[in-house]
Amino acid sequence: MRACVLFNPRAGSAGQIEALRAALDADPDVTLRELGPADDLAALAGRAARDGFDVVAVAGGDGTVHAAANGLLAGGGRAALAVLPLGTGNDFCRTMAIPLDPVAALGLLRTGRPRAIDAVRVEGGRTGYMVNAATGGFSGRVAAEVTAELKASWGPLAYLRGAAGPLTDPPRYRVEVRFDGGPAERFDVLNVVVANARTAAGGIPVAPTANPEDGRLDVVLVRAGDTLDLSVVAARLMHGDYLGDENVIHRLARRVEIVADPPLPFSIDGERCEGARFAFTVVPRALRVLAGPDYHPAAGGEAALEDEYGADDEPVAAATKSVGKRLFGLLGGALLLAKRSPPGVAAGFAAVAVAVLLFAWLAGGAVGGEWHDWNARVMLAQRARATPDLDRFALALSWLGSWRGTTIVVVGLLAFFLARKHYLTAATLLGVVGGVALLIAVLKPAFGVARPEFFPHLAPADGLSFPSGHALNGTGLFGFLAALMVARGYHQRHPAWWAGAAACVLLAAGICWSRVYIGVHTPTDVAAGAVAATAWVAACLVARHYAMARPKTGALL
Repeated sequence: MRACVLFNPRAGSAGQIEALRAALDADPDVTLRELGPADDLAALAGRAARDGFDVVAVAGGDGTVHAAANGLLAGGGRAALAVLPLGTGNDFCRTMAIPLDPVAALGLLRTGRPRAIDAVRVEGGRTGYMVNAATGGFSGRVAAEVTAELKASWGPLAYLRGAAGPLTDPPRYRVEVRFDGGPAERFDVLNVVVANARTAAGGIPVAPTANPEDGRLDVVLVRAGDTLDLSVVAARLMHGDYLGDENVIHRLARRVEIVADPPLPFSIDGERCEGARFAFTVVPRALRVLAGPDYHPAAGGEAALEDEYGADDEPVAAATKSVGKRLFGLLGGALLLAKRSPPGVAAGFAAVAVAVLLFAWLAGGAVGGEWHDWNARVMLAQRARATPDLDRFALALSWLGSWRGTTIVVVGLLAFFLARKHYLTAATLLGVVGGVALLIAVLKPAFGVARPEFFPHLAPADGLSFPSGHALNGTGLFGFLAALMVARGYHQRHPAWWAGAAACVLLAAGICWSRVYIGVHTPTDVAAGAVAATAWVAACLVARHYAMARPKTGALL
């Protein structure tokens, strides 16, 4: 197989360039042509195809790929395109599963599978072809901010750095869109994506379900909205599932016509342009490309996307990307919870909790009276039954309700929920824990009740007594888990879920009991804490229910 490599020595780092040049010089089947500043890459690619080369390879970034693809498509030859990535984003390579190490990608000249992929004819503000994606509006303004100097100093993070300016004044465009020659549809949008492949701006999945061989474009419109709306979209975009958001419109079409006011700034395969009218038309299976061994034309979901983004990174870097995606998913879940909670639900349940606590304090009489005597009788009766084994059991339960024990359980649960992609549940758990912490911080000083002294405490305890922080922690955490298990048991009719819920209830009750047994809280202290936590958990669960009940919540459930 005869291959011609068009090498842009100004792309990539010095180390990459030297390593790639050495590998190319050692391959006798490769003809190397270095590009000068004035060379027309598109013309050279077309000429190489006409000269009879089987493969025309380009060493550079997305702009280099764009120019070479235009040359091959305009020339009409059947030479396959190969890419040796030296750019900042290398987004086309990510969809085609081409190794992001240019020396490793060189091996595809011998082993790569030629795939016939779609090209996209572009008319209007720019003419020619694209192979990856056109991102316009907000994305186009970000692309304008990402200069060569910014790429050199920030690398792939240059795109996030470039977003800082447009974020301070988000644009709004009124667009008129026709899909496959149909009637015009009007939208107020922040961003427009017309994609043949899946990522842009250095691996951001702007069209995570795109298939470069299906003869259709993925068109994604992000509606203009308030800051919270756009924050939810942004978090879900970084996680890779934003197509399900209610502020995102996703369509498939063979031809898309866009009229915009004001004119849309676009980045088309990394090349900037601006115009009021654009048309994008699929040219099916027009370009042959050497794909990597892990290439799949149809996106296979979250796991496949992670494989595409991290397949050629070091294991630590791939793990870091995976954790980053999970954290963006968690952020999306938290924003979704805040956005879609019914107005006043959390405030209403918090008010109920405060009212119940106030009643408990007034009626419980921590400073004297009938309830004071009842507290004393219960605590002394518990202490009369004390044994060494019961002491150890009570101390273990008490530790589970402490901040240290609760933190360990919460971290474990968060890791489990994030691993299973239950982002909304993870965000709700954080809401439960955060609300409990706030209740403790506010209510204890508000009531200012000292610890009971009916008998020597089995364990040291500082601070105030009413309401019990351990009771709030234990009831909040294990009550939340019990509620989740009850819901799952109701839907799946499996006794294991009911058994798990019962165990969680017993753990919460045991933590409350342990504080009375140890002597650091009265029964009314723990009852007040349990009531407050139950009210707050109910508020969080109602908020989660409303968030899940909305249409198209996607993978954030």
